[in-house]
Amino acid sequence: MTEHGDPGKGVIDADFALWRFLDHTRYMIFRQRERELSGLGVTPEQAHVLDILRASRGITTINEIVRMTQLRHHSISTLIDRMSKQGLVTKVRDKQDKRAFQIVLTDKGSELLSRIPVESVKKAFACLSDEEKGQLRSCLEQLLTHAYDLSIEQ
Repeated sequence: MTEHGDPGKGVIDADFALWRFLDHTRYMIFRQRERELSGLGVTPEQAHVLDILRASRGITTINEIVRMTQLRHHSISTLIDRMSKQGLVTKVRDKQDKRAFQIVLTDKGSELLSRIPVESVKKAFACLSDEEKGQLRSCLEQLLTHAYDLSIEQ
């Protein structure tokens, strides 16, 4: 299929082969993103949290980050603690629920966010036309919605 091989090759089930191919594609794009961000000393996961904070006008909760990333609560808590030690975010106790914290983007985090490049992502999708990107988005939205529905059933 490609010069780099088809990760689904040799797999009998077509759906499983498609999943492997999708996962391999995601991994290859992720690796490029990782390399791009390493020069700033930030991981893709940290960049994702900073982007969530940007979309949330600089303040959100750990639970909201968990919902947006679908990572486990303890993984996000550990990530936030690390980002807090780096001075990228602060944890502020919620006034209504004393057990909860608001996660707040700091000036340092905001400055870093403004320097985070997206060239690796642009390059990865450059091989697709706008129409193909729209079709891919539509298919992925349908697949994601279905995957969420399946996770609720369990």
